Formats: sequence, structure tokens, C-alpha cells
Amino acid sequence: MTLTSLIRLTPLLILPTLAQADLASDIYDIAAAHQDAQGVPGMIVGVWQGDSAITTFARGVGNLDTSAPITTSDHTRIGSVTKSFTVTRLLQLVDNGQVSLDDPISKYLPTIENGSATLRQLANMTSGIYNYTADGAFVNELFNDLTREWAPQELVDVADRNGANFAPGAQWQYSNTNTVALGMVIEQVTGNTLAHEINTNVLAPLGLDNTLYPVTVDIPDPFSRGYGVFDSEVGYEDITTSSPSSSAGSGAMVADMEDLRIWAEALAYGTLLSPEIQAERLQMIDLSGGGDGPEYDAYGLGIGEIDGFLGHTGDYLGYQALALYDKDTDQTVVILTNLLSGEHIPTDIFRDIAPLLIPEPAHYALMFGGVLLGALVWRRRGR
Repeated sequence: MTLTSLIRLTPLLILPTLAQADLASDIYDIAAAHQDAQGVPGMIVGVWQGDSAITTFARGVGNLDTSAPITTSDHTRIGSVTKSFTVTRLLQLVDNGQVSLDDPISKYLPTIENGSATLRQLANMTSGIYNYTADGAFVNELFNDLTREWAPQELVDVADRNGANFAPGAQWQYSNTNTVALGMVIEQVTGNTLAHEINTNVLAPLGLDNTLYPVTVDIPDPFSRGYGVFDSEVGYEDITTSSPSSSAGSGAMVADMEDLRIWAEALAYGTLLSPEIQAERLQMIDLSGGGDGPEYDAYGLGIGEIDGFLGHTGDYLGYQALALYDKDTDQTVVILTNLLSGEHIPTDIFRDIAPLLIPEPAHYALMFGGVLLGALVWRRRGR
């Protein structure tokens, strides 16, 4: 452990005896303020130190029609957190020598725009391939029939009709098309569906029994319903029943809070990958200079960084999600909401609570110094 890591960890070692109850209360108050300000029907929040919960709570409702409360065991759609699972399965295939990160995507999808972009560039969002969910006509079709089944190739075709955004590697831009295409690569190489590959090779080894890549509109019980507000006069509209095929490898999955806690740590450590491939995954692109809409400070291969925590965030029809883990302090944060919003509410909440979890280094030094001074005084008085 480095000195910096030790300094970051010191407040957490003394946290249970100093202010854990206050920290839990502060986290609750911050989350509640965001929930009320944004009109989020229901919210699930979990923060852990190791395997011990600093706080876990659910606030609000999971069903507006029945007023049933949302619970910490509810399943929700996790949107783009799916990308971290899809890319993990791809990296397993790299580990096995079945694909190379330097393969051009055209090797598998010959007609795709920017076909010279490598699998690595698709995974780290530097491919330049157009984001199909930015296509207005597609969005209209999607909302006209949320239950419509979409083939992955149809989603790629939407991107292709818009042309590429920039040459491969020229810049960073978040694109859902990237991980839809990577899911197609996985299916082509293995001969199995992406759902089978993720369920068998990623979820099962970790015992993530409450996480799945669904192939129908159904969500396992118990679950929170998802909502959107598209007309202020109409108010909340229930958009729970939607086909996961509209996001495929970029956002189809469903999970609960506890499974995402386990996943965030496994993702950060590369539990299912070789150390060499995990090192490649964590070659992060610095986004502090800005980019096309990321809430991330940096981004690797299907993994992001926010305030030093590693993991992924997600948006889906009616839901938002965040699952992050910090290796230095052994802390995990999971935040789930049941409202489609123009703002990424879980990230906003996380950024507000992060300073409480990892105070500024000067504050660490002050706390650490205070503890040492107290120990010295105690020893002198004891003599």
C-alpha cells in the first residue's frame, strides 16, 4: 500500500468510532435533496466500506399507481452499466486468444462505417462511430412502440446512415453503437447469443443471481417501475415495459443493488480477467478537458472513473444507475433511480457525497495528525 493510499484510508479506519452515523445521515440528506429537487419517484442507495454497509436505504415509491414503496431488493434496468459486462466478455475472449483488441471492426462487420476502428477503440469510445440513439427518427420509432424488437444490425444501420463522426482515434465520444457492435462480435465469435455469453461467463462465476441479460420485456420480481415526464401537463408516464433489444449490448441488463455492489468491485479488480488484460482495460483516457457529454473524469475499456472511483453509470427508459468502487479505500457506491431524466441524477448525488467518503488530503493529514497527537498525549499521561 502506498503512503497516499494509507493517508486516504486512515479516516475510514477510525470512521466507525467517530462519525459513521453522521456520515450515513449526511448521505441520506444529500440523496433526498436531489430526489426531491428532480421529482424522482423512487431511489435506492448503498454505500459500503468493504463488506460492511455504511448505509443502505430506499426512499420513495416503486409504483405510482399503487403507492408501493421502492425497496433495496428491487430489480431495475441498469442501462449502460451493461457496457461493462459486454466489454468484460469481450476481454475474456481476448484473454483466450479468440479475438484481438487490435482487430478492425470490419473483420466482423464488413459494412460498418469507420470499419478500420479497432475493437479497442470501440471499447474505449474513440472509434468515431455515430451514436444511434442520437438519431431523431430512431428515437421517434422507439417511443412509438417501446415493445418493438430490434435486431442489433438494425441499430448499427441507424448509425451508418448518419456517417461517422470523426476518424478512428481522433477524439473521444460516447456512442452506444460501439457496444452494440461489440456484442455482435461476441455472438459471431462464440456462436451464442450475447445473453447466453454474459449470463454464463460473467454472471454465473460471480454468483450474480439477481442480474440478467433479459430477452423479453419482463423484469424479475420484485422490481421498481420506471417513469418519464415528457409533458408537464400529463406528468409521469410509465415506460417500464420496453424491449431490451433497443439497446442490446449497450444497455439491456437488469440488476439489483446487492449484485451491483459485488460487480463494481469485481470490475475494478478485473476478477474475471488476467492481470495483463485488466491493465489494458485500465489504460484510461483523460476526459478532464471535456468531451461529448460524459459524466466521467476518465474512461478505459468499458469502465469509467469518477472522483477516483471505478465503474460505470447507466441510463435507460425509466431508469438511471451508478455502480462504483474505490480500490484505495475499499468503498463501493450504488445508486439507482426510476426516472428517465436529462440530468444523470445518480452521478450528481455521487459527486456530492464523494468528498464525504474521501476528504481532501489536507483534511486527512489533519485527522491523521490529530489521532497521532492524541495517542502521544495518552501515552504520556499513562506514564
